Amino acid sequence: PTRRTAVLFSGRVRTYVVMPFRHTLSIVSISLLGAGPLLSVGSEPATCSSTDTCLSQSPTEVSRSPTELPVIGHVQAPPTAKNYEQIEGEKATEYLDLVDENREGWQAPGRVYEYESVSNPKLPPVPILALGSDDYIENVTRTYTADFSELLQVEYPATSPNLLASFVKIMAGESSITQTSATSQAFYVVKGEGSSNCEHGQISWGPGDLFVVPAMEGNITHHAEETAVIYWVHDGPLLSYLGVKPSEKRFEPTLYKNETLHKTMEIIKNDPDAVTRNRMGILLGNKETSQTKTLSHTLWALLNTIPPHVVQKPHKHNSVALDLCITAGRDTYTLMSRQIDDEGKLVDPVRVDWQPGSMFVTPPGWWHSHINEGDTPGWVLPLQDAGLYTYQRSLDIRFAPQTIAEYKRRRIAGVMDQF
Repeated sequence: PTRRTAVLFSGRVRTYVVMPFRHTLSIVSISLLGAGPLLSVGSEPATCSSTDTCLSQSPTEVSRSPTELPVIGHVQAPPTAKNYEQIEGEKATEYLDLVDENREGWQAPGRVYEYESVSNPKLPPVPILALGSDDYIENVTRTYTADFSELLQVEYPATSPNLLASFVKIMAGESSITQTSATSQAFYVVKGEGSSNCEHGQISWGPGDLFVVPAMEGNITHHAEETAVIYWVHDGPLLSYLGVKPSEKRFEPTLYKNETLHKTMEIIKNDPDAVTRNRMGILLGNKETSQTKTLSHTLWALLNTIPPHVVQKPHKHNSVALDLCITAGRDTYTLMSRQIDDEGKLVDPVRVDWQPGSMFVTPPGWWHSHINEGDTPGWVLPLQDAGLYTYQRSLDIRFAPQTIAEYKRRRIAGVMDQF
């Protein structure tokens, strides 16, 4: 994990000072954004082209200069693996050893703790780390895995508690085999053309295609007609944690073609309500997940575009996002913070720059804002364990404007409206 910690994080800045993690310095010219869900940054309103989102300004939308970001305090460079290695674990008093340290049999594994001191136990944090295109630059067929298991303190490969992310690079004319015990495997073609074959059948794929495969006993053989890179995410760590193996497939293998996805995006972009939305994207679902609207029973996928000169207001959710940067120009990045202030600003956020063909982790519960100060659209594909959270009614996605409105009314909702 140490080798892969800084591939996205160039620290390139234009409008403010970026400081090392946990260090501080005065920030330059930061002020609150206006009220609109999508806000242009720059001296002129965003314009509409044949390929970009039309962001004609609504009454609540305000043209902003690049320095006006949803930030208070100090923008920090991302942490490294070394930061997480220094975090101390939970220290708690175990009372059974005090009462009977010689217990045996079924009593031996038992542990008892005082409730209030450990009601919210301190677990190893989900790290803001990355696996980038620089990591798979070698011209070899190989799988490159974002394995942060050492930092998460688990005994099996894991990028987050529930998911594992990898890049599968396949040189032209060669094949690669992927195998895991999982209920859901998602594959997004970063580049290249080829085919994949498994017990569920064979498909051909090209750049921008995504396919998801249910539980299976065997492996998948991927063959590249031209050099290919595939982003591979699955829920194997969740099954390892539970100590189980899948016994049946819960959905049919499904292919989402790039052309179809982008045609759908064009329809969404041209919707009259598009300018009032905080996101410009499409959720990928399946007929077997008609309730949750998710990629599978555990996985969730959003194809999301950030138009030029746009700030997406902060939001948060309990799922972990393994964000794949598909395309991005200069000055496209994500700001993350554990907190927002009473005006919806991110407090001392971490900045993560986008690099095409790279992935980074957004931890659960962190407020974050995607920002594009450049002149070209940015595209991102977050794959999350939100299929599971949505089914459990515990995703708890929240947007800063609504949360601040509740705060000002002195009413904080515990759950979404249900009736």
